[in-house]
Amino acid sequence: AMDDDEEEDLRAELDDLVGNDDGSDREREDKRERDFIVDEDDDLGLFGNDDHDRLDGRQASRGRGHARSMGGDYAEDYEGDGYGDGEDYDGEDAGRPRRRYDDEIEPARRTREMPGTRINDFVDSLENIDEDTWMELQDIFGDGEEYAFAMEAPQQEEAYRERTLAEVFEPAELEAKLMTQRDEDIRATDVPERMQLRATGRESLRPLSEDEIEEETTWVVRQLHAWLSRHAAEGWDSANGEEPFSQADFINERFLAAVLSVLKLLSQDFLEVPYIARHRREVFVTPEGDAREGEDPATREWLTTGDLWRLYDYDQQFRGLLSLRRSAERLIDRLVSSSAISRDDEEYARDLLAGASSVEEISDVTEWAQSRYAGAMQAWAQAQKAETTLKRAARNVGAWEQAVSTGVDAFVLASGISARQIGDNLVNPGSHIPSEGLETPDDAARKLVGENFSTVDAAHRAGRKTVAQIMAMDPQIRRFVRAYCAEHACVIVRPTERGLREITDEEHPAFAFKYLRHKPVAAFARSAQWLALEKAVSDGLVRAEFTLTAEAYFDPRNPSSDGDVFEADREKTAQVVASQIEPHLRTDAVNSAATAWDRLRRDAILAAVRDHILPL
Repeated sequence: AMDDDEEEDLRAELDDLVGNDDGSDREREDKRERDFIVDEDDDLGLFGNDDHDRLDGRQASRGRGHARSMGGDYAEDYEGDGYGDGEDYDGEDAGRPRRRYDDEIEPARRTREMPGTRINDFVDSLENIDEDTWMELQDIFGDGEEYAFAMEAPQQEEAYRERTLAEVFEPAELEAKLMTQRDEDIRATDVPERMQLRATGRESLRPLSEDEIEEETTWVVRQLHAWLSRHAAEGWDSANGEEPFSQADFINERFLAAVLSVLKLLSQDFLEVPYIARHRREVFVTPEGDAREGEDPATREWLTTGDLWRLYDYDQQFRGLLSLRRSAERLIDRLVSSSAISRDDEEYARDLLAGASSVEEISDVTEWAQSRYAGAMQAWAQAQKAETTLKRAARNVGAWEQAVSTGVDAFVLASGISARQIGDNLVNPGSHIPSEGLETPDDAARKLVGENFSTVDAAHRAGRKTVAQIMAMDPQIRRFVRAYCAEHACVIVRPTERGLREITDEEHPAFAFKYLRHKPVAAFARSAQWLALEKAVSDGLVRAEFTLTAEAYFDPRNPSSDGDVFEADREKTAQVVASQIEPHLRTDAVNSAATAWDRLRRDAILAAVRDHILPL
């Protein structure tokens, strides 16, 4: 510790160093420092030099820092006052904190400075800046909008969404790796893949009800009977080692029960044929007679593996027929609800749908309804502002409604027999006889002359054309023509000019049927030649036509005449079909009016077959 005398000596020396000038040196130094800072920051004219007292302590400190870095007398004077950082002071006051220069000037300066004074002076100085100076400031510091986005409200980020495989990989690659959405649906559905691939919609994967199974069994047994009859007529080929069931089996209850049980496994349990043949044999194999002791009982296998696959195909066909029939029934229901269809037409359509055994027959009923009630369907489309959802478009849209609007319906009714009655005669011969009248076709046409027709001949042609269109749209007539052609039609093939040039090698796929003549249509059911024929026709190599005659003669020396030969044979084929229908629309009367109407109906049915029905 220091004694009191030494402490007083040190304090006296300190007072001599600080207080001898009465503060004059301190004031000069403070003024020089403020002048230095103001001169340095006044390059752009932002601050005045008249009021040095408004500079804060930070500016003064920065001025002193510049002074130290510059050196010179000012630095020596500043460090010589005993308060510089470079002076080491050793004495009895060494342990006490030193008084800084800032500590002396800051209290007085804070008392003189008023809040907001510096901001107001800064705003006043900005108002005095000219345009050039302002542009220079913006070039140097920017216009202040560079970070304006940071002041805006942050936008909500989009929710995270995982990308699907289809957005990352090529469709072909996903299909090759079985990673498409279709493959995922197949894996997620508890139905064998084979049955899912054959499905055409959700309806195809719906288990059939008991009533539908009963109906399917009846339909399948009918198809099996037709198949067996067709093969019996052609001669059964037992090279595959499987003997078919016999005609007698169709009246056997065990055979019918076996068919019913297999269809249930296919349509309700969705079991595949290999599984049924291996693990569910009890449904189509039954014991025969009593077994002897120690011996296995004799059994009868009602259905072979080939028969099971045949039932599998028939099940798929029946489901398609069932789906199409539901669509047709909804169409009839809508016509009934809108009061557009008559009671007789409704009963006629429902009877046809109930007895339909093929997709084509149901399509015929749908087209008939579309043609007869096209106006009502167009009104639906206009009301809904959308297209109708019908599967197929009608070929003669509005034929009957157009006849009604022009008055030709009276001519049709005067013909003595309707298209529906002709169809009934084809199913049950003699059901209807054409009515007899004294009015001839010309007399009926003469009544139409006026606003719509200028001459009797024009009205007569319009009436005959309308009768032909209505006959062509009748479902029963179309079914008769289809059945007749399926049984008697043959196929003839001729090469085109391109085919003559390209089909020269026996290895060519079309060489085998390049000059095919009169091959029955039924014969194509047991081979894949029809697919190759369709491919050759689409490629423009050959031309194929159906025929019901054996009179087509082609000149091998003049291939360009093949078109005329085909045209003439098509006319003869139509005449053959029409000749099968004529007896059902002819009258036995011998008067002139009946003869004239017979001639008109004969011409109308020929035009219907040639222009509208063939080819089916």
